[in-house]
Amino acid sequence: MGLRQGSDSTVSETIDSGRPGAVVAALCVGADALDRFFTTIRHLAVGLVDQAVPLRLLSSDPRIEAMQLGPIQTLHHDRIGWPLANRRLEELVETLSPQPPTLVHALAGESYRVAGVIAEAFDADLVFQVTSQADCDLIARMETTHVGRFVAFSRPLADSLERHSKIFGDRIEMIRPGVLAAAGIGAFAEPGRVPTILSTCSLDRGGGVDLLVEAVAILHERGRNLLAFLLGRGPYEAVLRRAVRARNLSAMITFADPSGDIELAMRSADIFIRTSPDDAFTVDGLQAMGDGMAVISFPCAVSDHYRQGETALVCDGTSAEALAAAIEKLLADESEAKRLAAGGVEYVKVHHAMSTMAERTASLYRELALSHATFPIRE
Repeated sequence: MGLRQGSDSTVSETIDSGRPGAVVAALCVGADALDRFFTTIRHLAVGLVDQAVPLRLLSSDPRIEAMQLGPIQTLHHDRIGWPLANRRLEELVETLSPQPPTLVHALAGESYRVAGVIAEAFDADLVFQVTSQADCDLIARMETTHVGRFVAFSRPLADSLERHSKIFGDRIEMIRPGVLAAAGIGAFAEPGRVPTILSTCSLDRGGGVDLLVEAVAILHERGRNLLAFLLGRGPYEAVLRRAVRARNLSAMITFADPSGDIELAMRSADIFIRTSPDDAFTVDGLQAMGDGMAVISFPCAVSDHYRQGETALVCDGTSAEALAAAIEKLLADESEAKRLAAGGVEYVKVHHAMSTMAERTASLYRELALSHATFPIRE
């Protein structure tokens, strides 16, 4: 287990937990959260530095070390699971003891247990981020009186917390994830270029990428010329590759390495396709909007940024035929695709600014810290 942090002078200048209401935050991040929110976590960490909130990022996934920046500390710890879970938790608490957190923030349900143990060990405030229906289901089964606040990425998730998980509205904060917004649109910006489609969905059974492959096959039969890049990993990849070869689509569909700069890939494509199941919030669709792509999505129950005809083209159902029809609509009408792309960029600028995400998160942290603080009475 290794704690990586900025220089001692930077950290000592930033951390002053002796002041009433001061915040030293620990953000617990699991592998799934890194898959879905890597860029958002990075933006939040940098934004909290600007807000003078010292932050530690904790994860058993080594990718967390890429977040290391100046006063941002990263702690890559051993995986906490059976049969050594209790020992690993004790080691983690011991590692944090020299600079104990005053607030612990769990980013998604996979980190709730770890965050709860750390918060209890240091009598720290506790925040649960809610990113999926599975998170809401987990909260509904938990004793949550010790959780100071629940943070939802979207209005549907906030509503589900209140209705399904029976969390009172005054304990719920909706803080939308922040993403970069381009100065202009990228969709069909290069005349004469073969239209390019991008998908970042994981290659899992039921993930919807098989429907995208079928949709490309339908469009190929109709004589449509396009290129599709699948940026994802998963156990279903071999099956999907065989399907691509069987349909003679290898010249149209490319399986690409998702470990590179996804934002750069988005700035080079025209249409973004989201086919993932609709029970979990992912930030890639928002990122595609911010980068000026025309976005196509299946109906999504936990996200509210896929606004039909305003920011995205939402398919009528979840079939390959419906997806092919949506793609063909944008291929046939580039002006409509550009209009949707412009609407997406504007929506991101208004509702998903990175500065707003950082400001509201820092404000929540300080509010909890102040309510937890005690003040000396001077005579």
